Amino acid sequence: MAGRAANGMGTITKRKDGRYQAAVYVLNTAGHRERKYVYGKTWDEANDKRVELLDNNRKGIPSISSNMALGDYLDYWVENIIKEDRAYSTYAGYETVIRRFIKPLLGHKKLNRLSPRDIRAFVAALRTRRTVHGAKLSDRYVQNVFEVLRSALTAAVKQDELIGRNVAMLVTTPSRGEHDVAPLDEDSARKFLRAIADHWLCALWLLLITTGLRKGEVLGLAWSDIDLDTGEIKVRRTVQRIRGQLRFGKPKTPRSRRTVYVGDVVKAALKRHRTLTAERMKGQPRPASDQPGDLVFVTSSGQVVEPRNVNTMLRRILKKAGLGHSRVHDLRHTAATLLLLDGATIREVMEQLGHSSIATTANIYGHVLDVAKRRMAERMDRRFSAD
Repeated sequence: MAGRAANGMGTITKRKDGRYQAAVYVLNTAGHRERKYVYGKTWDEANDKRVELLDNNRKGIPSISSNMALGDYLDYWVENIIKEDRAYSTYAGYETVIRRFIKPLLGHKKLNRLSPRDIRAFVAALRTRRTVHGAKLSDRYVQNVFEVLRSALTAAVKQDELIGRNVAMLVTTPSRGEHDVAPLDEDSARKFLRAIADHWLCALWLLLITTGLRKGEVLGLAWSDIDLDTGEIKVRRTVQRIRGQLRFGKPKTPRSRRTVYVGDVVKAALKRHRTLTAERMKGQPRPASDQPGDLVFVTSSGQVVEPRNVNTMLRRILKKAGLGHSRVHDLRHTAATLLLLDGATIREVMEQLGHSSIATTANIYGHVLDVAKRRMAERMDRRFSAD
């Protein structure tokens, strides 16, 4: 039924069109109070929305409206949704993209007045922008910026019900360009394995090149994540240096929180590593902030191995092996490539790598699939060839 709530709790009235209208003073994104109206087909529906607004006031969360500037909505979205629900590295990346590119180019536009033309002009403008080092934004980065904007507008449609459509969905996604995939070939992989045999992080390199785990996922492993009898490894956290600080956090996506298995060679290397780590420890451990107490890859002081030092160590190993330049991430590509060449399906590789979709895996490793198919054809040919 219609009626007036207690003072400060807002009012609900019935409109001439039969709907119910609730009016509440709320906090806006600037921290000021303003009157906000919500509507419902029934009194209860309007009241539920009124209660939600009051709950936001109680929590100090701003209530948002469809005619707010896109920049204000993006600030709300990244601080109240992304920061709460996603890994800190994702939040930091989104916040940077919004602050440096989306808000300067599009932030002044009203959320409910955005058009496909605005989005296309935005993408064109991005292609003229430069990084802090003066280089043009890569095709991949332009697409990443576009996808952040599209994700925010999707939330404005589906979660916050502020707008009726996502205009970014009406614009062709910018081309990502060619994927920069440079795996080691099989001969180079064997040379790499010989070069790491006596390295103090031999187990780390083996994990990278055999499982396809990301660098941060391997560095974030704890002994409680590993079953050395079965070879089961649970990926539960990642560690990265973000804005100058080492941070432990959730893996990149829900699919990144996964289980992989290793064979006897890696299990033996991990057992040796555990023994050597105990022998190398000096004095009282000085772990990094938020570091698990049973972290696998630590220095002699008990602190997580610095991610940037892994890059430096890889360059030395490659030089020792007589191999050309490769990134740590190329070891992940190497694992995926070798799995596909050995007959693994694209879905199996997707699950192993923790990609969010099979399309991502197929897009990156499509060329490897062609090689794998030719090998299968050759094997079948040999099977049925005459002696």
